[in-house]
Amino acid sequence: MKTKILLIAVLLILSSCSFFRVIPESPHSAQSIGQYVGGKYLVLHRGDEAWHAYDLVVANDSLYAKLDLQLGYHIKYLAPKEKGLNQFDRRSEPGVVNSVHIYTSDTTFNSFDSIVSIPLSSINGVNVYEYARAPSRASLIVPIVVLPVGILVGVVVYSLSHMFDDFSMSY
Repeated sequence: MKTKILLIAVLLILSSCSFFRVIPESPHSAQSIGQYVGGKYLVLHRGDEAWHAYDLVVANDSLYAKLDLQLGYHIKYLAPKEKGLNQFDRRSEPGVVNSVHIYTSDTTFNSFDSIVSIPLSSINGVNVYEYARAPSRASLIVPIVVLPVGILVGVVVYSLSHMFDDFSMSY
């Protein structure tokens, strides 16, 4: 019995979720975009298209970057909910909360350009994905607390039902 309970507890812990929030950076500027150079995974969006942007440089009122079509697991997180929590698998996709999404309306570059120059005036928005620590912890802790309480309630209800059955049979 203890082995089954332990197995269920481990499965609940492993199935716990991690969450992130989308934080719109407003207003955005050359300096605010430049602060993400080197430390974040940058995703450049234009309409329905998206690229991994790297070797980013902000200069002369433009954003210069190299583009890569390979987004890996980031492709699953291109259109998260703007408000509220978004779920991700922290074990296999930890970089989700280390990404910045830059949205542009610039159409002067194409998908196969290796280096692009985008005027900062064409950047419509910047979203930073931030780890939601409290909800993520709660998804780990709640199963650990709920499971024993649920088992205890089940045992008590089972015991009481059998106790009343035995009591009614004796009369």
